Amino acid sequence: MAQVRAIVLDWYEDYFVEFPWRTSKNPYHALVGGFCTQQTQMSRALETHMRWLNAFPTVTDLAVAEKSYVIRVWGKTGYPRRAVYLQQAAQQCVERFGSEIPSELDDLLSLPGVGPFTAEIVRCFGFGLEVLTTDTNIVRILGRIFQGDLQPIRDTSKARIKELSNEFVALGHTNLINPALMDFGAAVCTGRPKCESCPALDICKAATKFKSGQIPEPQRKNKVYAGSDREWRGKILELLMHHSRPVSENKIKKILNLKSDEQVQRLLTGLEKDFLISREKHLVKLG
Repeated sequence: MAQVRAIVLDWYEDYFVEFPWRTSKNPYHALVGGFCTQQTQMSRALETHMRWLNAFPTVTDLAVAEKSYVIRVWGKTGYPRRAVYLQQAAQQCVERFGSEIPSELDDLLSLPGVGPFTAEIVRCFGFGLEVLTTDTNIVRILGRIFQGDLQPIRDTSKARIKELSNEFVALGHTNLINPALMDFGAAVCTGRPKCESCPALDICKAATKFKSGQIPEPQRKNKVYAGSDREWRGKILELLMHHSRPVSENKIKKILNLKSDEQVQRLLTGLEKDFLISREKHLVKLG
C-alpha cells in the first residue's frame, strides 16, 4: 500500500492539475465541486464550477436565488436535476445548519442529491478530514492493483474496496493521495488502461491479464442518447432558456418538431416532476 502511494504521488508531481474545490479549503466550494463532477468530464465540471460560484458566491446566495436562474446558470452541463438538488441542499443548509455546510457524514447524506462520493469530497477537500473519495477511478485502481480484477466496479466487493480505502486513510495526508489517485485513474488506469505508461505495472495484479490480451467487459451498456427522452428534455430546457416569457405547449411541439401531443405531455410531465419547469394554462416556463 505504501509503495502504491509513493508511486502515485510521484506520478502526480509531474501531472498535477489544479481544481479549485480541491485547494480552496471551502466546504461550499467542495459541495459545488462534488455536484459538478457527478457523471461529468472534469473540463466541463471546471467551467460549471467557476460559472456557478460567480453567480452564487455563498450557500445563502444559492438558497434564495430564483430557480429559473439556477437552471440557466447550470446551462448545458447535463443532468440539470443536479442544479435543483444543489439549490435544495443549500436551502436545507440555511434552514438546518445555520447557513453552514455540515461536516458529519450522516448530515451530508441527508441533503438532497448528496451521495457518498459528494459527501467525501466535502469532508476531504472542504474540511480537511482524513477520508478517501472512492469514485470510479479510485475503485478501478484498488481493484486492479490489489485484487487483479479487470472491471472492479462490477467485480470487486464494496467491503474489499472499503478495507483498502481505510488502509490508505491510515497512511495519512489523504488531501494529497486523494486527488492523485483520482487523476491517476482518470489518466492512466482508465476503462481501457494505459498499462504501457503505468508506473505501477510491476506490482499490479491485473497487469498480466491485460498483457495477455484480456479486456474488461463494459460496466454497463451505453444508452443511446440521440432521439432519447433525455435529449428531448434538454432541447426543451434550452428552448425555454432563450425565452424570457412562458412558451405554449403547442409552440414547443412545433419548434422542436415533436411527433405527438402524447410525447409532449410525457416530456413536460417529467420535467415538471423534477422541478425544472412549471406550467399554467398550457404555458410553460423554466423553474
